[in-house]
This record gives sequence, C-alpha cells and structure tokens, in this order.
Amino acid sequence: MSFEKTGDIIREAHKNNYGVAAFNAFNYEAMKFAVEAADEVGKPVILQHYPGWYDYISFESMYAIVRSLGDKAKVPVGVHLDHCGDINIIIHAMKAGFLSVMYDGSRLPFEENIKITQEVVKAAKEFGADVEAELGNIGSAANISDFTDTSKFTDPDDAMIFVKETGVLSLAVAVGNAHGNYAALPNLDIPRIKTISDKIKIPLVLHGGSGIPDGQLREAVKCGIAKTNIATEYFHAFYKTVENYVNGENRKDIFSCMKASQKDVTAFLIDKINILNN
Repeated sequence: MSFEKTGDIIREAHKNNYGVAAFNAFNYEAMKFAVEAADEVGKPVILQHYPGWYDYISFESMYAIVRSLGDKAKVPVGVHLDHCGDINIIIHAMKAGFLSVMYDGSRLPFEENIKITQEVVKAAKEFGADVEAELGNIGSAANISDFTDTSKFTDPDDAMIFVKETGVLSLAVAVGNAHGNYAALPNLDIPRIKTISDKIKIPLVLHGGSGIPDGQLREAVKCGIAKTNIATEYFHAFYKTVENYVNGENRKDIFSCMKASQKDVTAFLIDKINILNN
C-alpha cells in the first residue's frame, strides 16, 4: 500500500464495514507515530490538518510530510483538511495536494448549507478531490446540552435530502458527540446512526471521538461510521508522555524527549485504531 486518496480509504472502510481512525496532527512526530502505529497493526490511517494551525504548519508542509511517510508505509495513509468554513482556504488546501476536504456549513440555515456545499463540491471536482460535509450541530463537549439535546442532532430525512442535493462523499453527523473534553459521559444515539446510514448510503464521520466509550465506538462503526476523528485525546496522550519525561531524572533535550514519548504514544494510537476495527 502507500499514500492514498482519503476518499478511497473511506469508501473501502464503508464497503467492508470497518472504521478508520483520523488523527489531527500538526508536527512531524504526531504524524510519524500515527503512521508507524497503523503499520504495526496493519490498518489504514488518516492525518488531518486544521486550518487554524496554518501559521504553525502550512498545508504544503503537512502534505509533503504525510506523503513521504505514506509512501514508505505498508498500509493506506491519507491526508485530510478538517473543519473549514471558507471556500478560499479549501481551494488553497486542494492546490497544496489535499484531495479530501471538509466544508462545515452546519451552523448555516439548511438551504444555505446545501448551496455552499454544492459550490465546494463543484470546485473539488476540478482537483479530483472529495468533500466531507456536516449536518446537525456538533458543538462543544464542555456544554452538556450540545451532546444531549436531540434537537441539535442530525435529522435522517434532512440528511437524505442534503446528500442527494450536494453529492458529498461523506457526512459528519451529530448523534450525541461533540468536540473537546466531555463534561459528562457521552451516549451516542446508535439507532439514529443506523437510520441515517440506511437512508443515505454513504460513509458517515464521527467527530469528537475523544472520550467516547470503546463499546459505543465499536457499535457506531457497525452502524455506518467509517471515519472517526480523534484530536483532544491524542494531544493529551502526547502531552502526558512529554510531561513525564520532563519531570523525570533523565531529561536531556527536546530530541530525547520526542524519542522517549514514542512508546506510550504509539500504544495509545494502536489501541484507538484497533477499537475501530474490532
């Protein structure tokens, strides 16, 4: 295998009913460790760039790193632009090589979300790129109502209309999930996931994958979730290993710190990848 289009990775996962872990990453080590962990267990992986990080790492730089790591990997490795509400930034990312992008118009009125998503899909076709969109309100995990108020969840009938009108490859859904650290234990609406999946017949994406109980993640995959985004939990795992090293007696330098963090970080990555494939 090697570096592949993220859209092809997700299609394959959807076709064969397994899940792919998509880790947000903004430095070399976070990308390298994720690819090596995926190689170790023989499962595909996706690395994601968030536009707010552009001043830290450009689209061009991240694409080059993931492409290089992927070309040496034994498993499919993809790169994806995460949450973006600006079509100009999306086009910039596609010019840099990102052939999988997310347009997030979920906070717009339904018809406006459809209209702009259509424009993004049209632009993406010029690059041979695939588009992920969002429907429903995937809010902040710090606000309990954001992941418990069912009025904010994705409506299955709206999802069917949205997908038909836009032609997106995949759809991020609000089903009891949210971004960040959960203020209470989340409880995914598994029947809703199944209903949406049955209606729209395309890969579903679960945002806010950090902190969701393992059993729920497995059930979500069985019901149609092909890609699960993990950022907060990955950052915490990485930070914890660095903190332990810095507070230890054998601390030396930043290179030694990164090397020392690899074992525990890789264990975390392997666990997450396996959860989505069992």
